[in-house]
Amino acid sequence: MSKLMISESMDGRFAGSLLAAARAESTKFFGLRTLAGLYASGILVTIALGWLLGASAKASGDNGFDTVMPAPLLVFATLQFGQLFFAAAAALHITNEYSSGTIATTLQSVPRRAILLTAKALFLAIAGLLTGMVMILLATIPTALSAEKYGVFDLSDLLSAAVGAGVYLALLSVMVLGLGLVTRNSAGAIVSAIILLVGLPQILQLIPIHWVQTLTQFLPTNAATFMATGASEPYGPGMALLVLIAWSVVLLGAGWMSLKRRDA
Repeated sequence: MSKLMISESMDGRFAGSLLAAARAESTKFFGLRTLAGLYASGILVTIALGWLLGASAKASGDNGFDTVMPAPLLVFATLQFGQLFFAAAAALHITNEYSSGTIATTLQSVPRRAILLTAKALFLAIAGLLTGMVMILLATIPTALSAEKYGVFDLSDLLSAAVGAGVYLALLSVMVLGLGLVTRNSAGAIVSAIILLVGLPQILQLIPIHWVQTLTQFLPTNAATFMATGASEPYGPGMALLVLIAWSVVLLGAGWMSLKRRDA
């Protein structure tokens, strides 16, 4: 009985420390205009690009091209660019602390590094999840209006794109957090994220080798597309989610090793 009470007490202290650290992370994030501005810019850019893509689909459709696509998926397609704003915010959330030296204060406030990392990852994941879902819902309206009949969608399309975008941005933020902890440099983390999200897909698809093309399908941006669109080939949404989780675990794990073994 005493062991059970001690265990419950320790669990309670851990949960309390984690929630307090997560609240502190949210305060630090929204207290920096740069990070809040990146999130706001990402949302506005996605809405604007969604509207433009819808208008382009209508113009092409009126000229006889087959451009019919549900409006929520048109919006999701714009994340190929919009994701960079959210990735940059996630990177700067940790690298700013190293560049300014405030990471030492953070570690003094939260000396248990496991709690610190979990709190940062938890906050960024929740912020990414909510932002992705709300952003798709907001951007679908102007996109559907500009695409007209070429952007007709049903509720399942909207839910799939919204949940897919939310889950993707949540896991993407965790991935970039790991990159930021490894590089400890804003430019290094952002460039690494751009290479992973944009550079590798563009470069690898130019290599006409079967196994390279297969590898390309398992990069984060492609996995996110398969998850949100409900595609069955080359793999379905369930497998796509596992691929994204695997990327998150590997990159955050690398970040954890760096945080654990290196001094502030």
